[in-house]
Amino acid sequence: MLEEAVLFKGTREGIHIYLNDEVEFPQVVNSLEHRLASSRNFFKGARVVINTGQRTLSAEQVATVSSVLKEYEGVQLIRLEQSKPQAPPAIPREMTALIVEKPVRSGQQLYHPGHVIVIGDVNPGAEIVAEGNVIVMGALRGIAHAGYGGDKSAFVVANLMSPSQVSIAGILARQPDDEFSDAKMGPEIARLRNGQIVIEPCQRAIYE
Repeated sequence: MLEEAVLFKGTREGIHIYLNDEVEFPQVVNSLEHRLASSRNFFKGARVVINTGQRTLSAEQVATVSSVLKEYEGVQLIRLEQSKPQAPPAIPREMTALIVEKPVRSGQQLYHPGHVIVIGDVNPGAEIVAEGNVIVMGALRGIAHAGYGGDKSAFVVANLMSPSQVSIAGILARQPDDEFSDAKMGPEIARLRNGQIVIEPCQRAIYE
């Protein structure tokens, strides 16, 4: 069990000694002494790096480790170092959907940190701002901002796509002013492609 408290690894720089930060310090010191004593000739004249894991040693503990090493002829302590704590894996944030079951009228502004689904029309002068997608089950004639905050995979869908302005992840549609004047019947999707917003029938997008 003593050996589990320390780990030795040879490198070009010398010998790295890893001190298990989950083991009580006195047990680590005991294990270190035991391993050094059992391989005294191996460590003679060795250059040593001590890695304390994520444990921060006090001045007294550093002195204890140094005194253990000094008992062995020629052992040179190059440095003490700590391992950087590993960042926890990012947890994907699940976006919620705001469902609006009525038309969004001129002068209204809706913001939601997720998806926005409007069951009705978005009239001229109305504005939808979503960190996720914007889905309009009717005519989109107002302003729609999807991917607010930088999500370039976001999109805008409408049964009748005739907005006064569309943006995705802060990128505005660059179509001519009359692009939406002759809106086609049927659902269309606006999304980013090669850094620009393209608008096309939803059916075509499904098969790509």
